[in-house]
Amino acid sequence: MADDAHAARATAGGPKGAPSNTSAGGAKAAPSHSNIASGSLTERRFLAEGSERSNVQALIGGVGAAALGAGTYATWVHDTPMSFAPYLFGVGTLAVIIAAVMSSSDTMPLRVGAAGVAIERGGAQPERIAWYEIEKVGVEANDRVVVEGAKKRIVAPISHHAAAAAWILKEALERIPKRVTTPLDQLTPLLRAADDHAEVVPVEPMQLAGRRCKASDVIISFERDARACTRCGEVYDKKHTPEKCLTCEAPMAST
Repeated sequence: MADDAHAARATAGGPKGAPSNTSAGGAKAAPSHSNIASGSLTERRFLAEGSERSNVQALIGGVGAAALGAGTYATWVHDTPMSFAPYLFGVGTLAVIIAAVMSSSDTMPLRVGAAGVAIERGGAQPERIAWYEIEKVGVEANDRVVVEGAKKRIVAPISHHAAAAAWILKEALERIPKRVTTPLDQLTPLLRAADDHAEVVPVEPMQLAGRRCKASDVIISFERDARACTRCGEVYDKKHTPEKCLTCEAPMAST
């Protein structure tokens, strides 16, 4: 897989190591927003692409909302309540429920960048798997890219998230190539979808204090004592920092 990683770098046109504030895939970075400070960690945010299922879901949801609106008008706005208003409420409620049931995590926004792979499930913060936490990345059933690690699983369906799936593979091949389980010859067609149309957003700085040093397993008490790998995010105590990251083998800066 090491040879595959070098080939992937050639395919991606990227550098050998990924700086912390750029994407490691190698394609020209998407334009940064003016409110992103220079040197900040960033990631690409991908919205699901339209599909037949999502179009049907939107149609049913729209019909449901319209029926509820009509029922409200027929009950409270019209001079006299209309006899069919309850039916409109019933149809509208049923349609909205069906649309909600049709919703899937396959269409939730995905993020890929310096901090790893993340999915927005509706909470205050996206659910994230950092690069150093990832145990494996690969293609399943020829229709989805799956990231697993830290007892989490993030799926990027190629039908809805072709660009996100491509960027996940591209970044993984650059940052943690030994954890990519699918042969490179099967990934090459998917990598072509890694365009630069995604929104670039800032990433909250990683908290290093409180984490365990990968080399010594000691708990790092202060931020100033931590040294983080710029490729995978693995953390070391400054007294036990190796020459190369134990997770991704990237050179570590001298302390």
